[in-house]
Amino acid sequence: MLGRSTHHWVRAGLAVLAAGIALFGLGTAAYAIHVCASAAALIDSAREIRTTADAEREFAKWRKRLGKESWMEIKDSGRGGNYYARIVNRAIARLHIVEPSEVMVRVTVREGELLCVTVDISTPVAPVMIQEWFKPGMQNRFTLSYIKDAVPIARVQFPSSLRDAQRRNGFAVRTRCLVLPHGVAGELLFSSSAWCCPLPGRNPYEQSRKSCS
Repeated sequence: MLGRSTHHWVRAGLAVLAAGIALFGLGTAAYAIHVCASAAALIDSAREIRTTADAEREFAKWRKRLGKESWMEIKDSGRGGNYYARIVNRAIARLHIVEPSEVMVRVTVREGELLCVTVDISTPVAPVMIQEWFKPGMQNRFTLSYIKDAVPIARVQFPSSLRDAQRRNGFAVRTRCLVLPHGVAGELLFSSSAWCCPLPGRNPYEQSRKSCS
């Protein structure tokens, strides 16, 4: 009788453990999907900014949706500043499943005029900075350079005068790099813009500057 009772409790305990693991896995997967979708939405929002009015409109959406993860720095006596918004994989990183990573958008306004939209994708293995400039005199093409650091940072720059299809390529990033294990994230960072963005770690300084038309 005692043996049967013990066997019953062991099976019950294993069932509870299995259910707990399954729920943890489902919760982690749901959070990962949420992070990727939120980061993609933030980048899409940045791509829609073409004027100062656009920046103010999108910033209002960020503040409503992201709360303290969106803020503003006022400069030029109120006629300029930086708008910020970011998506962080904080919860899943605390579980040590993935490395801490984030996507941050920064919109720079000077003297009431839109100057630059910047998307920073910060990952431990393949950080990248994407910048769309709203100033005259820039060549009508993509330019790639590398910022030397402990982990090289790829910097993609292009003017706002590019065709919409080209601009979309500039902002094309696979946001699942935020929720993949170390070592895999870097391989999957770029999507359609990969043709002009070789990954750090693959001898980036053999060609320190490259232009993509």
